[in-house]
Amino acid sequence: MKKILLYTLTVLTGLSAAAQGCNELFISEYIEGWSNNKALEIFNPTDNAIDLSGYSLERYSNGSTTAAANQKIDLIGMLQPHSVIVVVIEKLDPDGIDQESPVWEELQNLADLFLCPVYDDNNTMYFNGNDAMVLRKTEGNAVVDVFGKIGQDPGNPSDGGGWNNVAPDFTNALNQEEAWSTDHTLIRKASIMGGDVNPVDAFDVSVGWDSLPANTFTNLGMHTSDCGSTNVRELNFSKLSVFPNPSADGIFTLEGATSISGYQVFTADANEAIREVQLSVQGKFEVNLGDLPSGIYILRTQHVDGSFGWARLIKR
Repeated sequence: MKKILLYTLTVLTGLSAAAQGCNELFISEYIEGWSNNKALEIFNPTDNAIDLSGYSLERYSNGSTTAAANQKIDLIGMLQPHSVIVVVIEKLDPDGIDQESPVWEELQNLADLFLCPVYDDNNTMYFNGNDAMVLRKTEGNAVVDVFGKIGQDPGNPSDGGGWNNVAPDFTNALNQEEAWSTDHTLIRKASIMGGDVNPVDAFDVSVGWDSLPANTFTNLGMHTSDCGSTNVRELNFSKLSVFPNPSADGIFTLEGATSISGYQVFTADANEAIREVQLSVQGKFEVNLGDLPSGIYILRTQHVDGSFGWARLIKR
């Protein structure tokens, strides 16, 4: 049996805006980050609570025109008016590697619903930048929103493939421009008051979405819309200074604005290389990559005030 964790939704609601549309759920944020940092935020723009058991998510992989049985999954819970639910892939083992690498802690902390812990059982949430994602309503089998275009493969994400904003086809596979749907966080524009109900029309990402760098979670758990806005706490990030960088011996001195409680170092392909926890470091501290080969690494720090920081480290 699939393990599903559901947390009580306690999102505070903002003022409702009377507007045409605003009558059906839609995807308000799309996160396709490093490794298993994958999440979808779904927004209820209506003035009524909605039973999520009447909806499902579907993944159409690599240009497929159909979703297999294990690429569809039902949602659960009640979503209050002008609130969001954050759905995150269930990869929580701190010792997991490769396909089992854990979702970053800050993203875990923002999740309302974890889904799809085992790939072979159900892999709906294992989307990459070339997979169309559909939010479907059980009643009438109606598409209420789609990210991407069903039947179109915009290119292999490992080669930079994905959808972008370059006409006429809006795919990296055809125009070789930067993909927005791979290694990005995308947030639905405030002017959008309903989902894209045509899953095979052209998908220009820039029409409905604002683009942010990979692994940006600062807006997750809230959404601003002309239909009304949520009101939740933002996740704070702390700035880090690093020197020397590049480093010939792999030793870096870092300084954060607040005390460091722990850090992780990841390789460029998002595998964890170093983990240090339960620290209590104020001001400057040292990270030693001496045993690791030359290359580019990503440092992620956790601070005692609950904020996070990151930096790129280059070992020559």
